[in-house]
Amino acid sequence: MPDAFKITCPECGKKFDPGSAIDNHIKNVSKQKEEKIRKESESKFKSQIEAKDKEIEKSKKDAEKKAQVEADKKYKSQLELKDKENKKSIEEAELKIKNKAALEFQNQMQKKDDELEKLKKSQEISDRRLEQKMEEIARMKKQGSMELQGEIQEERLQDYLEKIFPEDDIVDVSKGKKGGDCIQTINYKDKNNLAKIYFESKDTKVFNEQWVTKLLKDMQEKGISNGIIVCAPSCMPVDLDKERSYVERHGNVITIIPMFKPIIHGVVNRIRSILILKSRENKDHEIPAVMKKCFEILNSPNFTIPITNMVSDIKNMKDQLEKDKDSFMLSLSKKEKTINNIKDSLTDMVLPLINIDSNLFPENILIPQEKVKKITKKDVDKIDFKKIIQENNSED
Repeated sequence: MPDAFKITCPECGKKFDPGSAIDNHIKNVSKQKEEKIRKESESKFKSQIEAKDKEIEKSKKDAEKKAQVEADKKYKSQLELKDKENKKSIEEAELKIKNKAALEFQNQMQKKDDELEKLKKSQEISDRRLEQKMEEIARMKKQGSMELQGEIQEERLQDYLEKIFPEDDIVDVSKGKKGGDCIQTINYKDKNNLAKIYFESKDTKVFNEQWVTKLLKDMQEKGISNGIIVCAPSCMPVDLDKERSYVERHGNVITIIPMFKPIIHGVVNRIRSILILKSRENKDHEIPAVMKKCFEILNSPNFTIPITNMVSDIKNMKDQLEKDKDSFMLSLSKKEKTINNIKDSLTDMVLPLINIDSNLFPENILIPQEKVKKITKKDVDKIDFKKIIQENNSED
């Protein structure tokens, strides 16, 4: 069939004969078109799927990346937090270690300080004890030296008394017992125990009046009428009479002499002779028994010594009274002088101001109230305050 009768397919441009073939062609064309559309759809769907898969993959990767970033960020944050916590824990641990070390060091130092303080205190106590022991040794040495020195003088005195009075009994008073150093019992010819003399030996630098009081008391207890205190020449009483070379107390009941043999011999011999003479006189007088007893009492130390003590006390009280009177008069004079000084100072303070203007003070400020009453009102303006004050002071 000529081409003029052929039909060209608008879709594919193929020419074919009209009639039944067109249906087949259309079917084929439709089929092809459907196939094409299907392929295109499949291709497009595949592309979309691929694009979607890519998008999903991308989203997945982005999500994974974001998740990784977040995870990394979180990890880093946690890691930094952990580092901070670890650092804090380390610092706390280090601080604890330092504190513990510091505490241990402080405890060690305190322990060392305590030990050092104990050692120092122990040394102080040891030094103090040693010093006390040294002082005690020195005191004992000094006391021993003084005791030895005193004992030497005691034995020298006793040896000398035994030498010059061989007929008498010289009895030593035991150390540590109450009483003097020795007692001389006077024996004369065939008469024994006529009288006694109480000796006290002192080898010191300064005389003490308490020795006299003590010896008097010992003499009274022993019933001895005469006592002698033998001192080192350097410690004789201040009232020593250099011409007589001895001192007497309480009406010659006690005699104080230096450790000088000629003086000892002379004084003891004189007292001994007097006592022998008294004893012989008492024996020679024929007197009634009652009078004899009274005479013995009146001449005994138990009577004479208290009287001498009272006489001494009266003198001491009189001397003290004179001292108190002098002290009182001195105090009275000082108070009167103080009052006058105050009056003069007050006058010197106020009078210049009154001389400037008499209205500065009341007109009677420096005048005693009893003097003011004598002044009348009309005489106030004529008052010469200075003259009145002077008169008042002169009257006082």
